[in-house]
Amino acid sequence: MVITHGVGPMREYVLGASLFDLEDPTIEIGRLKSPLIMPNAEEREGYVPNVVYSCGSIIQNNDLIIPYAMSDYASTYATVNLGDLLTELKNSNR
Repeated sequence: MVITHGVGPMREYVLGASLFDLEDPTIEIGRLKSPLIMPNAEEREGYVPNVVYSCGSIIQNNDLIIPYAMSDYASTYATVNLGDLLTELKNSNR
């Protein structure tokens, strides 16, 4: 699994996720159809507006914990159920 960083319309930076085959990482198994994390109303304003970005993530028990910065003024984290995320990624290309 790779947590991705991208920009969409109106310069809104978001985080997404893709899942690749362990044996052949050139094969993408799935990709989220919508962002995993996007700036909410409270995270939009700052030195660089409409931006969320992360430098990594960790797995704790059954959760993916994603620390991220928002608009270059603060940081926080999100937790995502790993099983639910993997299911969504595996079913995203169907």
